[in-house]
Amino acid sequence: MISRNASKALMAILSVLIILTSGCVEDEGEGGPEQLFDQSKLNVIEVTNVPVVDGEVDDLWADAPELNVPLGETYDTQDPASITDCAGCHAYDSDTTVTLKALHNDTRLTVLATWPDPTASFTRGDSWSFIDGKWMKLNPEQSEDRISFFWPIGEIEGEPFDTGGCMAKCHMYYPTDTDPHVSTHGIIDDSWLKDGRADMWHSKAGRGTGLTSTTSSDLIVDPDSHEVVAGTISMIGYADDKYVDVWANDTINGEDGGRYGDEGTSAYSHNRIADKSRPKYMEKDPLDFADAMVLTQAEIDAGETIGNENIGVSDEDAITYWPNYEALGAIVPERVLRTPESSRADIQFGAVWKDGIWTAELGRDLINANEDDIQFNTSEEHFFGVAIFDNSRHGYQHMTSRMYYMEFV
Repeated sequence: MISRNASKALMAILSVLIILTSGCVEDEGEGGPEQLFDQSKLNVIEVTNVPVVDGEVDDLWADAPELNVPLGETYDTQDPASITDCAGCHAYDSDTTVTLKALHNDTRLTVLATWPDPTASFTRGDSWSFIDGKWMKLNPEQSEDRISFFWPIGEIEGEPFDTGGCMAKCHMYYPTDTDPHVSTHGIIDDSWLKDGRADMWHSKAGRGTGLTSTTSSDLIVDPDSHEVVAGTISMIGYADDKYVDVWANDTINGEDGGRYGDEGTSAYSHNRIADKSRPKYMEKDPLDFADAMVLTQAEIDAGETIGNENIGVSDEDAITYWPNYEALGAIVPERVLRTPESSRADIQFGAVWKDGIWTAELGRDLINANEDDIQFNTSEEHFFGVAIFDNSRHGYQHMTSRMYYMEFV
């Protein structure tokens, strides 16, 4: 018969063996016990309840190990052709790193991402200003801050970077006469796979992120660029759920190459009338900068706006209400945000920009049975890449990672 002390000793040995064979050990350091994991992977820790997706880092994240993901400088932003001739673009040795953590329970996966960005950007190129009695678009080169994840669904074959990371949201821009895909759109956005399919999560600060709520405090706004340079802005809404596939044809997806929206309705529509000469709607009295920069269908339905679908915001109304935007350093958004539907609504997204740092949470069901989405089997590893966009107008102006594995621990 084994004595009680001997039994305890045996159990301790077995516990250590189980920990070692599961890929982690315990290290007693200055901060107390700390689990060490395979630092080359994104380790997903099991919890009873996943955190609320709001961009606020609560205590549930404290024990989740970090994966620090270095990003590569991308292409010459003034020369789209450099995307195919860019020595060093995929060296992943820039000064920018995305820090990732992940948690799951029985049904949900939540990913936490943190990265530096000196300004919070929401102004897309077709946003509206009313200057000298006319509606104008003064920021054609601007866009919004974004983060994107790329998840191959099984085996894929990419073009031209295969699984090297760029497909986290790569754009290829070809003049029509050299485009491998016949297009009537002139220079188009070609990002496609030769074979297979990949899930793409694409957050958009000006197109869906602030749908549920947008709040701010202590903001300092650049009145020319309408970017936030200090303070805090918090947004809750949706990331756009899309997928990357083979290129179909010019009629179906000429401008987006092999990128397609999931089944359902997106979280945004254009805020412009048919001839694109003026916005459909603007708020009459936005509460603050954050409120002005996010225009929702709910605000329109509640009578907080002026204008309509057909003739838009008249010059007379603009003269009355534009000063409210000017006083806030804001512009009239180019999108109206609405609740997405079906598979396009799968990814909850919450983000906080505070004094040069974005902190974002993304949440999705592990399994949803949609053919356009990856299904997360907790007994398998999953391949992924990540990219960020700092006020990025074109896809070749982003920073991307190499591909990594995510493992459920």
